[in-house]
Amino acid sequence: MSSITWKYVKPLKDVKVIEKFLQENDIHLPEDTLVCMKNNNSGRPNRSIFDTDKAKERVFKAFLSLNSEDKENIYGIYSDEFKDRGIFPFATDPAGNFICVDLMDNNKIIFYNHENSDKEYISSSCEELFGLLYEI
Repeated sequence: MSSITWKYVKPLKDVKVIEKFLQENDIHLPEDTLVCMKNNNSGRPNRSIFDTDKAKERVFKAFLSLNSEDKENIYGIYSDEFKDRGIFPFATDPAGNFICVDLMDNNKIIFYNHENSDKEYISSSCEELFGLLYEI
């Protein structure tokens, strides 16, 4: 299988902003997730389809941006809804759902359905998630 390539990656304006944000919100992300977010800021993968434990053919649209002035950024998205559920959104799908780190369950990667608050297991790490992406 060929490696993932990323389109529309935006350079980070200030890497310290995300570190400050995580510290202020007492969020401890796995290193592989944080590195992927920083290296592929706002990026879209060339392979974007994945399966969860409950559904087939979910879509990884793009990483949320770490630049506060960008449209879909983590600072505008992260809210009490996510804090209360112990999840950290880092990417979106085309329908407004989120791919998240489940901070309460061993940092597993999950799909979070914003309409019914369901969580669907994807993988044990961000790195593993990228190995599961495919195209139809």
